Amino acid sequence: MSESGKCRVGVAQIDITPSLGSNLGGYFHARRAKEARGKLYTRTMVIENGGKRIALVANDLLYITDEISTKAKEKISSSCGLSPEEVMITATHTHTGPALMIIPGLPYDHDPVYVGELIEKIVECVSKACGSMFDAEIYFGKTEAEGFSISKLCRMKNGKDIYDIRPMDGGKDGRIGFSAPLDNSVQVLCVRDKDKKARAFAINYACHPNSGPDYIWAEWPGEMAETISLIYGQDVPCLFLQGTAGDVDCMYKLPHDQIGRGIAGAAIMAAERELTPLSVLPVDSRLRYVPIPRLLKTPETDRIMNELRKKPDLSLPEKTWLTRYDLWNPEPKEINIPIHCMRIGNTALVGMPWEVFTPIGLEIKRYSPATSTMVVELANTRCGYLPPIEQSLRGGYGEWPFITRLFVPEAATMAANTAIEMLWEMWDSAR
Repeated sequence: MSESGKCRVGVAQIDITPSLGSNLGGYFHARRAKEARGKLYTRTMVIENGGKRIALVANDLLYITDEISTKAKEKISSSCGLSPEEVMITATHTHTGPALMIIPGLPYDHDPVYVGELIEKIVECVSKACGSMFDAEIYFGKTEAEGFSISKLCRMKNGKDIYDIRPMDGGKDGRIGFSAPLDNSVQVLCVRDKDKKARAFAINYACHPNSGPDYIWAEWPGEMAETISLIYGQDVPCLFLQGTAGDVDCMYKLPHDQIGRGIAGAAIMAAERELTPLSVLPVDSRLRYVPIPRLLKTPETDRIMNELRKKPDLSLPEKTWLTRYDLWNPEPKEINIPIHCMRIGNTALVGMPWEVFTPIGLEIKRYSPATSTMVVELANTRCGYLPPIEQSLRGGYGEWPFITRLFVPEAATMAANTAIEMLWEMWDSAR
């Protein structure tokens, strides 16, 4: 192994499955877990080189809250000596996992005891990884996986967006094309020990795990991880780093367990054909809090909501939308949003706390100085959806103000600009 490829890695995984009867999050109606189709996990990969460590923590959860992230990072700092900027805590975005907080307007609560136990398990998982460091090489692979995901927003003849993943019908129903391109890239980090045995995977792909049954399940990312474990061993954790899936759904009528196996196959192919390990120098991380303005009520938003109130048959999301609007607190006027960048040699990871639309991720990748860039959504906390400025006022799901979109339309530009700036600062400082 060359000097630049030498590193140490620690990995661990811990069961975080909630009990049956737990409230499930992800939708506008209440659901309780009637059965468990599979287990949920927190998984950690710690990478060390040149005196610097970073930790990736992937959780089979709908999202990460401020409470979970802040408390876990404080405890990790005390137990492992990793600073908050050296730890990225993410969620796979399964919609068949436990509710984690109270959200105004939604008819279900969370279990504070479970959240407290979850925080301790995340800390334990990172501690186990830090205590099991071994000499390693990391291989980066990439491929395209078409046919598993689909853009969920369609452009209409009236210029608006609509959430609809059915096949196009030539404009007969007003849909004239998808609103944005897909990013079908599957990017994978494969950790191998000195005997070339695979010890862990981290996989980045964009596809919304949006199935919705009343049972506990890690959804297609869980099926992907299980497929990896069947090939390489149950002790080989597979961290799923959700890509920019804010405007991406699973392919129409394709069973989600098949999607998991398909993406696992793509990741295995990408990893197994790589002969040369990454140069893992330098390892670096940056965490910046960017003040981004929240939405404010205006006469125009009042008009939109008043028109909505006149509808005779409101859907459940629309009813929740009105409730959220009526409860909206104008303070604080802006929130400091975490933008998280990590470097492993010439590979970059960008963590953002929204459900990010595809064009934003593609823009960051285009202008990144890295050879390969993984954009990871739902990192460190949750902030709703992040559409690009040109889509934010088209009226599609993820673009609804005050319920799915919580910040000003310029938020996406501010976030992307910050991520690109941080990446270049990291690369330039190493020269």
